[in-house]
Amino acid sequence: MHHQFFQASPMKLLPLIGSLLISAAPVQAFETIEELKEVCDASEENGNLCTGVAELGVGVSMVTVLCHLEEKGRITKEDLDLTLDEWYEHSNPSPMSNEAVEMTLKKKYPECSIKPTP
Repeated sequence: MHHQFFQASPMKLLPLIGSLLISAAPVQAFETIEELKEVCDASEENGNLCTGVAELGVGVSMVTVLCHLEEKGRITKEDLDLTLDEWYEHSNPSPMSNEAVEMTLKKKYPECSIKPTP
């Protein structure tokens, strides 16, 4: 596989999450993409937080789907390797996405054929 994994911790986002929660008074659920976009565009810090959360979600979702399909016998290890390589080729994942992939493999899918490259 052609990918590297960054050794940063998703825990670095906690101060940003705290700042966003404090700055968003009163706290409310977002009902539309426009509402979420407005908050994410409100400041550089909010934009960075939104980007980081999205990158974590992408990595976790991608691994969850592929490993679940392998676990159910719907794709083979070879298909999984090809799909993962294609995902990396087309998405150019960030270090945060890479960390999410590694974390998800360790915690949820230790038997999955996807193996992070050191």
